[in-house]
Amino acid sequence: MSDSKPAAAGQTGSWHVPAPTDGDRVWSRLAAYVRSGDFLLHGSRTPGLHQLTPRTPIDHSPDTFSKTTAVFATEDPTWAIAYAVRSANTPGFLNACFYPGSTPGREAERRIFLSFALPENGQPPMDAGVVYVLPAQGFSRMPSYLDPQLGVITECQWISTDPVPVSAAIPVHPQNLPLQPRHHDHREAVRRAADEPHGFPWLVRSRAAKRSP
Repeated sequence: MSDSKPAAAGQTGSWHVPAPTDGDRVWSRLAAYVRSGDFLLHGSRTPGLHQLTPRTPIDHSPDTFSKTTAVFATEDPTWAIAYAVRSANTPGFLNACFYPGSTPGREAERRIFLSFALPENGQPPMDAGVVYVLPAQGFSRMPSYLDPQLGVITECQWISTDPVPVSAAIPVHPQNLPLQPRHHDHREAVRRAADEPHGFPWLVRSRAAKRSP
């Protein structure tokens, strides 16, 4: 979707967790859209949009797909909500959502990782946002690839290089997230990413990001 995601996970250990398969009423409404097979989701801090236009994301991972000028979307409601509720003063967002294997698996097989960089004021980096429901037609999924630590994985990431009309706009709030994101130190993560580009999620050994999903 944007920011930093794994093109290769150079860290061992369980930095990722099972993606939630249920949630509150808002989460369930979003899940119903994607389970129909006709829609995908895009999390945003910007309300009132009727069409999404391609843009080049900020992404520090080595792969080129994640840097495509496109509209990004996902089938995972939790991932979409996380993008929507990160506050404007959040300096960075480390994230991933994928299926083990070369093809998309069952919903219960998804793995997820979310970590917001703490702002200078130390306040929780979440606020209200919106998840846009988009027609799936015209989107293509990121191809599966071989991760040196995880094996072959398939990300929950889709792109459209054309503008996409909005089918529905669902307001979301931090409490709609069915799991608590981690927090990390932005400067430390950027330094580690520069030193070890294939070392996602970089923060595992960080003092500010000890395991606390």
